[in-house]
Amino acid sequence: MDGSWADKLEKRFGFLAAPGLPAFVVGMNAVVGLLREFKPGFVDVLTLDPAALARGQVWRAASFLFVPPPIGPLWLLLWVSMEYAILQALEAAWGDFKLTVFIAFGLIATVLGAVVVGAEFGNSVLVLGAFLAFARLLPERQVLVMFVLPVKLRWLAALSGLWAALEFATSGAPGKIQLATGLAPYLLFFGEGHWRDLRFAWRRWRNGLP
Repeated sequence: MDGSWADKLEKRFGFLAAPGLPAFVVGMNAVVGLLREFKPGFVDVLTLDPAALARGQVWRAASFLFVPPPIGPLWLLLWVSMEYAILQALEAAWGDFKLTVFIAFGLIATVLGAVVVGAEFGNSVLVLGAFLAFARLLPERQVLVMFVLPVKLRWLAALSGLWAALEFATSGAPGKIQLATGLAPYLLFFGEGHWRDLRFAWRRWRNGLP
């Protein structure tokens, strides 16, 4: 089972689970997004800036998770709604502890990557990783693209994965590291499952099976 190693950790460290993470993370995104409408420079103290982090502004190691894309109020509403649906689905499927581990590992990996390359990283790849996890757990669920076209999550995940692969292939070192660290929690939870799927597909192809 994908991420089964986290179930073993939960037996010993389950007390570290942070309940209500979807509501907290999405609520903070909404607050920061709205405050930016009135004072755009407000988010400058929240972003993952390695130089500022080195000066002792340690809150940046987590606060960048709460900075939504620079979009208007309407798109902000759509963004936080999507983010909440994803995180809530993961919480329902995994429970508080595994979702806490997923988010915490993504934060740690992204911060380390930003410090190594000395570049400012955002949270967009972390959100992408959470979406891919959502699609992996519920591949047959349909969503309405542009509120009209019903598409299964498996196809949206395939397109997202293709985009990530192309972006990795064409970007420089900072971009590659941002993608690798942002998707690290997804690979940690689901990499073994994907490897099993690839081996199974290879055996079927080699044996001439459809």
